[in-house]
Amino acid sequence: MVCAHDNKEKIYQFDSTSIWQCSDCGIIFSEKCREPFDSKALYNSYYYKNEIAGRFNRSIELVVKSFRFFRAFKIFTISPRARSILDIGSGRGFMLYYLKNFYRYSRAAGTQIARGAFEFSRDELGLEMYDKDLLELDFPDASFDMVTLWHVFEHIKEPERYLEKIRNILTKKGKLVIEVPNFGSWTRKFTGRYWLGLDIDYHIHFFTPAGLCMLLKKYGFKVKMVHTFSLEYSTFISAQSIISLLTRSDHFFFRYLQVEKDMKMNLKAFGHMLLFLVISPWCFIVNMLLFFSKKGEVLLVIAEK
Repeated sequence: MVCAHDNKEKIYQFDSTSIWQCSDCGIIFSEKCREPFDSKALYNSYYYKNEIAGRFNRSIELVVKSFRFFRAFKIFTISPRARSILDIGSGRGFMLYYLKNFYRYSRAAGTQIARGAFEFSRDELGLEMYDKDLLELDFPDASFDMVTLWHVFEHIKEPERYLEKIRNILTKKGKLVIEVPNFGSWTRKFTGRYWLGLDIDYHIHFFTPAGLCMLLKKYGFKVKMVHTFSLEYSTFISAQSIISLLTRSDHFFFRYLQVEKDMKMNLKAFGHMLLFLVISPWCFIVNMLLFFSKKGEVLLVIAEK
């Protein structure tokens, strides 16, 4: 059933990276889709090098944990009777920790190939963790009531094989939750290479609402809900993309917050912060207005087996 993407058409060119769309299945992908790469080496070398306790400064860490608690609450509202979950690419595991301790989940498991995050989740939070790719794990059928992928599906080289396996390990009427950047978003269309959700160094596949829903239906899932707003990400993605376009910079403020937490405030960082303060409220309003329009920054799809 897996599409080989033989009938593909180039739709964008960003420097040396080509973006293609399959004429058969509609999936959008970069040429990295067919290139061999060591995912553990790639993500441990830079992408998750700070994915341990204290990744950000204290105030931002508090915000991050608050969003993870809200994410756990969202999972609870999606399926109040669920008692087991597998979170693929679970970061530092805070969402799973909250589900286990506040929402009575009997099993809260996660996968995480980044060593620091894996060890923190396992040793500090006491979670059931696996430091392997999902396709390397051998879960029995009907193991989980829910499977979630929060900003992970775009990193996966073989998304169709993932869906096939996820369907097997879900219980009857089990829920699948996928959140990814929306390739059909309003800022992507005019910011181009400066769109924060593009991230062509690490993102392999790109999804629109129609494309992701079609892929899920292909593997027997029933799509229950689709929207394109995220309180956690939408405003930031919009503002950062627009600021990067205006300043012709490589998402400076995002990198400043994430990687350079100990770096002192300088004139450049102060200028970007001011731009964020001016632009963010307008981006929030636009994204709220686009909540059900399928043009928002972040695509969330809830599907049922």
